[in-house]
Amino acid sequence: MTLTEDLRTATAVVDIVIPVYNEAGVLADSVTTLHRFLTNEFPFTWRITIADNASTDTTWQVASVLAATMDGVRAIHLDQKGRGRALRTAWTDNDAAIVAYMDVDLSTRLDALLPLIAPLVSGHSDVAIGSRLATGSAVARGPRREFISRTYNTILRAVFGNGFRDAQCGFKAVRREVAEKLLPMVQDQEWFFDTELLLLAERNGLRVHEVPVTWIDDPDSRVHVVSTARDDLKGVVRMANTFMRGRGVVDLGDAARPPLADDFGRQLVLFAKIGVISTLISLALFLVLRGSVGAVWANLIAVGATAVGNTWANRRYTFGYRDSRQRGRHYMGGVAISLAGLLLTSLALTAVTGSVAQVVVLLASWSLATVARFGLLRNWVFQARA
Repeated sequence: MTLTEDLRTATAVVDIVIPVYNEAGVLADSVTTLHRFLTNEFPFTWRITIADNASTDTTWQVASVLAATMDGVRAIHLDQKGRGRALRTAWTDNDAAIVAYMDVDLSTRLDALLPLIAPLVSGHSDVAIGSRLATGSAVARGPRREFISRTYNTILRAVFGNGFRDAQCGFKAVRREVAEKLLPMVQDQEWFFDTELLLLAERNGLRVHEVPVTWIDDPDSRVHVVSTARDDLKGVVRMANTFMRGRGVVDLGDAARPPLADDFGRQLVLFAKIGVISTLISLALFLVLRGSVGAVWANLIAVGATAVGNTWANRRYTFGYRDSRQRGRHYMGGVAISLAGLLLTSLALTAVTGSVAQVVVLLASWSLATVARFGLLRNWVFQARA
């Protein structure tokens, strides 16, 4: 079913899930505030779902009363804890076109809700997330949580090269047909659920839209920061292993976003940036080693030292391979091209003497080898992958 059909047939355009655990003291006020906002200011049809995951206080009783007395509010109860488990249950077999969630403390200001939902309604994006790290965000929280959050998201980007900047903000929405495809692949039932969902979305070529938010930390948060951070890092290792083994690919069917027919411009610019960095490192090594081992050997060492890193960076960023698919072939091809370039530059160096002449010849031969390298990588090793 297409998004247009979903919007036409859905009982509600968006179902906003509020996962709760022992939140009896704030639940009624938060749901009332959200209900008033949706009624007066939100242009799409909606439903609020309170997902009580095994509370031990009176949260379920409060949720039941709210569902019985307020239009557009329902409540579900789970016998096991887990924020991810609550979202999975509430989002599964849901008849809304878009499934979303927000934290019960309403740490994220509600003026970000329409910008979160609109890109999904229009079909522009597949997943939308609030981001406390995006330009334009306004965030009030303590230094400890700020440091942990930024460190965690930096680790994510270093390991996966993901485009989203804030994996953990409790303010997200997903097109239902996309959620139906991704949820069976998500293993985590706790706080890493969000990160895993986003990584799988990007892994499968889906578009993740970020919305800068105004976010105020809740001092009564139920999140245990240290244990959650530890579990998140375990999840990062598990997902890295999953992607390295070539897994995590989902048959999205009609929900798939078709790839571009060609991506030459982006590939060329990224290849050039990686090449400049590699060239500067190689040149520095050449100048340091030339006096002790000679120009030819210095060239061999300098280029050889950056060959594998250059191939890795181009494979990952220029041509978009972030798993184990054809990895052996790619590295063999990249090394073979580097060896051919080494032969060219070494022959050129044997024909000249003098420090300035050697550097000029080296840069000229490296430039020729680089042009040939891009063509061979794109049309042979990586087969011009979009």
